[in-house]
Amino acid sequence: MTSTSSVSWNALLAALFLAAGIIVPFLTQSSYFLTIGITAMIFTVFAMSLNIVYGYAGLLSLAQVGFWGVGSYVAALVVTRLGGSIWEGMIAAALVAAAGAILIGAAALRLSNHAFVIVSLCFTLLMQMLAQEWIDLTNGPMGIPGLPAPSIGFGEIDFSFGTPTRFFYLTLAFATVSLGAIWIVVTSRIGKTLRMIKHDETLARSLGVRVTVWKLVAIALASVFAALSGALYVFYVTIVDPLIFDVYFTQVILVIVIIGGLGSFWPVVFSGLLITVLPEILRTPNELRMISYGVILMAAVLLMPTGIAGLAGKARTRRTTPAAASVEVSP
Repeated sequence: MTSTSSVSWNALLAALFLAAGIIVPFLTQSSYFLTIGITAMIFTVFAMSLNIVYGYAGLLSLAQVGFWGVGSYVAALVVTRLGGSIWEGMIAAALVAAAGAILIGAAALRLSNHAFVIVSLCFTLLMQMLAQEWIDLTNGPMGIPGLPAPSIGFGEIDFSFGTPTRFFYLTLAFATVSLGAIWIVVTSRIGKTLRMIKHDETLARSLGVRVTVWKLVAIALASVFAALSGALYVFYVTIVDPLIFDVYFTQVILVIVIIGGLGSFWPVVFSGLLITVLPEILRTPNELRMISYGVILMAAVLLMPTGIAGLAGKARTRRTTPAAASVEVSP
């Protein structure tokens, strides 16, 4: 696929994604279905944050839920304790998450990639413990309820996103901007460098690539999108509590990324929308949902280890191989 056709293809998919999102509220005003759409878009961005650090940089990070939760709490505290707006809260969430990611990554990457996995898991568990025990700040297990709906002020006019339809469009704008930014990153020099490091770190070092610095860039970027996703999510559900660090969220984004295909973009986006929407449509009980995600994850690893992206690549190869063969044998 040439670069021109690739750009056209990506632009077409982006336009279809945006158009489908715009149309949804015209097709249904059901709060239930709009909530499914809001959750699907937020979790897709959240999963893409894991894809940056795991799919492109090759670092399995179990800290994404930690940053998701930290972003949620920071944004909630900025609004409820400091009197800031949700937008100020989200900016603070992104900055705090990025700073924490750099500190944790700089310490863990001095050891090995395997140590990074353990440190990232410990970070999430530590954040969950702080959320439960630091009652003066987080209100402990009771959490911080009654979070206000996001709003934008135009002079004396205050436009609130307090209805499901308005919040749906706010989430659509967030997902569009976030996924657009991620696409720019992964198709730029940053993404190419991260792929090279993932496939052959020794070769990258021999070429003068500052591997640790680039890994920190990936970790920081991933933490920012995880924190922003978490902040927006809790302002929709109007409460943040220690359950925001639940292992369920880790399981969901892992399933999304692995089924989509590590280091792919549109397959992961499609997987994110599918994996979050399908259980709701099928009305899977909460008790069985984690089991179903586990079964899906194991089946995906065994049956299609390269995910949807790998299957699509094989299909393209099968289509192009006969054409190439016919050209070779033609007089």
